[in-house]
Amino acid sequence: MLQPMREIEVIGAEVLSLEAHPKRPGMYRIALRLEKPAQSDEAEYGTDAEVTTGSSAAELETFVTVHEDTLIGWRLLKGRRLTGEEWTELKREEEKEEAYRSALGFLERKARSSKELALALKRKGFEPTVIDGCIERLHSRRMLDDTAFAKRFAEQRAVSQRKGRRLIRQELIQRGIGKADADEAVGELSGEVERQSAIELAHKRWPLTKGDYRNRKHKLIAFLLRRGYPMGVVRQAVDEAALRDEESGRDDDEVDADDMGIESWE
Repeated sequence: MLQPMREIEVIGAEVLSLEAHPKRPGMYRIALRLEKPAQSDEAEYGTDAEVTTGSSAAELETFVTVHEDTLIGWRLLKGRRLTGEEWTELKREEEKEEAYRSALGFLERKARSSKELALALKRKGFEPTVIDGCIERLHSRRMLDDTAFAKRFAEQRAVSQRKGRRLIRQELIQRGIGKADADEAVGELSGEVERQSAIELAHKRWPLTKGDYRNRKHKLIAFLLRRGYPMGVVRQAVDEAALRDEESGRDDDEVDADDMGIESWE
């Protein structure tokens, strides 16, 4: 049985076979016979590895999975022999491709900034140099764009989550977006959209806020400020929520009076 390799010293390798990966389009599975110094202990390879020993070297069969571009560029045909240095470089290419495929999977599930994607790849165990190369590759192919991400993020937070531009800017910077891109993203938000968002949130929160009239207003103002809305927008939203509540209360009183057959007075 062919086994994935741990880090060991390899002095040469030979391609035994290759086949298209059954589940990953554009990827190929390459079987190789590795040669390493004879003094290596068989236990180092694992019990399922195919090891042969001679007077000067030990051999082990293993596999790598590479992209078709690597397959062609390296001319990885059956019988192709690699030096120890070439084998090491081929393993690096495999890790780069694995990181790239993982990155595409992360981006397919949800949009991410460069920093968020790098952290996700780090958690999967990829080396910093591999991660940097992967991020650069995605940027060059325009599959990762922090400026575009910032604008979509800002709009989504403002409309769907009812957050103000100050909080949105803070969240963008926490996600690794540069200050210039963050400022541009929140600067493009519609002032009217922000105002309406604050008003809708104030109307929703007012009935849930405890205390007398004055305390309720103070609490709601503090809440909206924490959501990142500017003070001018906050005061307008709170005033409208309080006014609507008062008008709703008067309407309820008039309905109750009519139901009782009592004339309501202005």
